[in-house]
Amino acid sequence: MSKEVFIALFILLMPCAALAQGNDASAYYDRGNAYYDRGDHDRAIAEYTKAIGLDPKHVIAYHNRGDSYRAKRDLDRAIADFTKSIELDPKYAIAYGNRALAYRAKGDYDRAIADYTKAIELDLNLIVTYYNRGNTYAAKRDLDRAIADFTKTIELDPKYTIAYFNRGNSYAAKGDLDRAIADFSKAISLNPRDVAAYLNRGNAYRAKGDLDSAIADYSKAISLEPRNSGYARSLGLARYNRGDFKGASIDLLRSLELRNDDVYAMLFRHLAKARAGEAGEAELEANAGRLKTREWPYAVIELCLGKRSPTATLDAAVTPGDRCEAQFYIGQWHVLKASKAEAETALKVAVETCPKNSVEYAAAVAELRRLRP
Repeated sequence: MSKEVFIALFILLMPCAALAQGNDASAYYDRGNAYYDRGDHDRAIAEYTKAIGLDPKHVIAYHNRGDSYRAKRDLDRAIADFTKSIELDPKYAIAYGNRALAYRAKGDYDRAIADYTKAIELDLNLIVTYYNRGNTYAAKRDLDRAIADFTKTIELDPKYTIAYFNRGNSYAAKGDLDRAIADFSKAISLNPRDVAAYLNRGNAYRAKGDLDSAIADYSKAISLEPRNSGYARSLGLARYNRGDFKGASIDLLRSLELRNDDVYAMLFRHLAKARAGEAGEAELEANAGRLKTREWPYAVIELCLGKRSPTATLDAAVTPGDRCEAQFYIGQWHVLKASKAEAETALKVAVETCPKNSVEYAAAVAELRRLRP
């Protein structure tokens, strides 16, 4: 008998058995659980509701109905049910943890953290709760607390792969690339097919200027997911930074074949072709014609096509991130014009203003090394 057939028979027969014993609230609750296990949350909610109607103090029925509402993204009803289960049992640690998940999904990070903290107070060994609180701190950019929670998760379960991965992301965001690489490496040792760990370790290597290691990691990511355009783009960017413009051009073309509206792949493909001595204006213009918006960095495309000056390109940059990118691309524009001094000036501003884990920062550093070996 298959599992599906067994569950179907259980759903049909459980109420009869339980009703015969006079335990009808439990029958509806059990059938709700069976529907939940099948992923049929509408029917699960209906059964939990019947159970609650017969037993208004059925703590777990409120909790499980809340979990079904959360699965349906009906977060306000989920929070209401988790709250009711907590009112009935103030020491119900899992209910705090799941209400925190709902608050986090709503973007209410402070309430989520408060609930995770309460759950931990009630049960110090709730591994996933430390992990989830760490993710919430990371979302708030409170990276030191995020790292502390991921570290606690790892202490409780040294094989919790994704905790190493997310702690690595937090270290990378702090600019602590060596620790980030160590954590991504540990995640890979636990799961050699963790493609995201290869990608992010590659990013950390690229930010450090270890381009051979970055290329090796991006290549491994591509071997695991050959249809991912982002991995091909990352490989192309690493080759560009290393000065392999022909190779970068090929990788970036592959990226665009997989996703033809990636404006940054378009820009770096154009730059790589130009640095390899190939004309690329017609291709860039054709690629840009597919874009549905002329928002930033469209002004950079116009710069590359000779339709906008460097000054006008800077004027189009609104946010600090836009301005850092503008300085990098203006620097590249000057490199193509053989204006070394102007290129150095713009690229130095990019290095000073771009986040150290950004594509533009690493590329600007690499370009300055080429200009001044």
